[in-house]
Amino acid sequence: MTMPFAAPTRRTALLGLAAGASLVAGLRPAAARVEPAAVFGDPDVPVLGNREGDVAVAVWFDYRCPFCRKAEVELTKVVEADGKVAVLLKDWPIFGKTSERAARLVWSARRQQLLAPLHAALMDWQTRPTDAFVDEIVARLVPDRAKLLADVETDRKAFDALVARNGAQAEAFGFPGTPAYVIGSFVFPGALDAAGFAQAIADARRKQG
Repeated sequence: MTMPFAAPTRRTALLGLAAGASLVAGLRPAAARVEPAAVFGDPDVPVLGNREGDVAVAVWFDYRCPFCRKAEVELTKVVEADGKVAVLLKDWPIFGKTSERAARLVWSARRQQLLAPLHAALMDWQTRPTDAFVDEIVARLVPDRAKLLADVETDRKAFDALVARNGAQAEAFGFPGTPAYVIGSFVFPGALDAAGFAQAIADARRKQG
């Protein structure tokens, strides 16, 4: 598959990581219809790590998923040590209202450049977020809570549409739940440890040559 390239922006750079590669799932036939551009090129998906990295890791996650939070620790170690990996956060809040509320707050916090610290705090693997815990983190990290709540309302429809896109991709890949990953052109429907992430990133880098 060949993708058109426009001017070299952050998003087209991420798209380039998947150019020429079909996503290897082996899960459901529908996965063959998931285009790399849909996975790696959604402008509403937040990006952590190195935005100009040569490998992209798309992560489907839920803030109340204990396996997501433990795997986040492992992935963060690898991403920080590697230095050339972009991490795309595919919100998929499937653990109820608290998950959805946390995801909305974090996504809208991007307007105050606070998405990364809020995300990190809520992914603390030692604590499964409750509404009270979410409120505590927001109070500690967000100086302008009123603006954040207003931004959540402004973003409501856009966030719903984003989650619908993320969920449709997850279902097409046959992901049974969270966490799940697309790393380069490889698909992983479950948690990895640090060694697994490092190997997957190395394999993706080697495949894209």
